Amino acid sequence: MKGSAKEIVILRTDRIGEVLLSTVAVSAIKERHPEARISFVTSKYSSPLLEGRKDIVEILTVDTFIGNNWILRTIRLAKVLRKRFDTAIILNPHKMLHLACFLAGIPERAGYDRKWGFLLTKKIPDERDKGDKHETEYTMDLLKTIGVDVPVSRPRLFVDNKAEITIDDFFIQHGLDNGKGPMVVMHPGSSNPAKIWPEDKYVELIKKMKSRIECRIVMIGEDTSYDMAGRIIERTGMEVLNASSMFDLKELAAFLRRADLFIGSDTGPMHMAAALNIPIVAIFGRNVPGAGPVRWGPCGDGHVILHEPCDNDVCYDMACPFGYKCLENITAETVCAAASKILASK
Repeated sequence: MKGSAKEIVILRTDRIGEVLLSTVAVSAIKERHPEARISFVTSKYSSPLLEGRKDIVEILTVDTFIGNNWILRTIRLAKVLRKRFDTAIILNPHKMLHLACFLAGIPERAGYDRKWGFLLTKKIPDERDKGDKHETEYTMDLLKTIGVDVPVSRPRLFVDNKAEITIDDFFIQHGLDNGKGPMVVMHPGSSNPAKIWPEDKYVELIKKMKSRIECRIVMIGEDTSYDMAGRIIERTGMEVLNASSMFDLKELAAFLRRADLFIGSDTGPMHMAAALNIPIVAIFGRNVPGAGPVRWGPCGDGHVILHEPCDNDVCYDMACPFGYKCLENITAETVCAAASKILASK
């Protein structure tokens, strides 16, 4: 990065976990160049994660998931970026983002050498699928190409004051302010079936935890997880709140900040909880290095990561012919023991 560079744009337009982890780039650049003005291009869905941060001057949104009319959307993005920035840092390789930054005439364009990486001026091989270091460390490796070499930090998540008030009311409305033991948040769902711990395991886990610890258990998730959480709760026959689909991202952050423990798989809410310094019992499946806990585990200390890959030579992602044995191998007793130990130490 040029010593005089002050206008920087970071681009990461995928899911909320990836976008949140990529914010370590903002902190690193501000540490190295306090005078820099940083803008961030992300998806509309993930943009609330960045709102309220004083180290980001502008949030721009673009959709890189829709394939139709991508050239037109590329030109529109290029027009927005044109003649405004000294440096672009593209954290998720995408030909649309690479081309937009090129057409915008941004002098310094850093990214991974794939998906039209020839349009970049600074690039490194994309070796993240090896999974031999954390995603935040891979981000820091890329920043070195523009002269930013500082220790990796933990992602931070801003909590909105208005959302805090909404969650205050939510706690009163649902009786969560009764102080009856620690609050345990469980997130059983995922868009990827290879990440979903079986429903019967959650049923057993809730029964075990309720029998051993006086605690409040709340299940969260998107609309698609509501029915799953409902089935789990009904089978337990116990007092558990199904808060699936009840929060937007800002409200979810305010809610998670009040948790004493988060239990769930590798999803965006897990990374949000970690950014809020909430201890986590993380359940990982698959024996795929690029999708494993070394790369995608929760940032910070005090977490427990459970990963029991099976011995199959080939590991499938979405549709597994082996019945997701890796997830079946993680028992409710193991999760309950880890959760109990964390809660006992608080």
